[in-house]
Amino acid sequence: MNLSINSPSSSLSIIDRVNKEREEKEEKLASGKRINSAADDAAGLQISERLTSQINGYEQLSVNAQDQINTNNVQSGQLSSISESLQRANVLSIQSANPLSDNNAIQGELDQLTEQINTIAGEALGNNSFISGLDANDPQATQQALEAAFTSINSDAAALGADSNALSSQVSSYEVTRVNVSESRSRIQDTDYASTGSEQQQLNTLLQAAVINKKDEDSRKGLLINQLV
Repeated sequence: MNLSINSPSSSLSIIDRVNKEREEKEEKLASGKRINSAADDAAGLQISERLTSQINGYEQLSVNAQDQINTNNVQSGQLSSISESLQRANVLSIQSANPLSDNNAIQGELDQLTEQINTIAGEALGNNSFISGLDANDPQATQQALEAAFTSINSDAAALGADSNALSSQVSSYEVTRVNVSESRSRIQDTDYASTGSEQQQLNTLLQAAVINKKDEDSRKGLLINQLV
């Protein structure tokens, strides 16, 4: 900001220039941005736009990963529901070996559990024939079917947990990177309020001096005209 008011003939030009600079400083203070257009800093604006693109990209990656975690959580809940039903079927299978049990009633509940499990498995695993062969009159075959189902469910649940943990780590990494890039953009783009405010005060002082100088100049011109007349 190299302005001078030494030449009276340049007073009006200085006033215009100072006013323009004051408007620019006010815009930067109001917007909070040092770069509001390419005229402020073309190279800086280009870098800032590139960093903004990166920030938006990391934000979307984080959203995508979190949405997948949420999907995994829903599926994990479904697997837990299947596991609970399998546990109940296991109890019924053991109960069916009791000579005092009503195997017809047990079979009815096993059939209901089979339907419930396969309905949920159809949604969670895409397999609506996940389990079959639950027979109250054949506890051994039922136990084998249940064991295979438990093994499958536990494996799927472990895979979901591992995937969610990996995704959570990715989300954290995306967020850290986004914050770092945002800070880099801020250093380039954001207004330095202390510096800009100080410059604005200097401009106000220059403007006042230029206005006084212009009034003096006009006064001298008026005096000269009066003398000539």
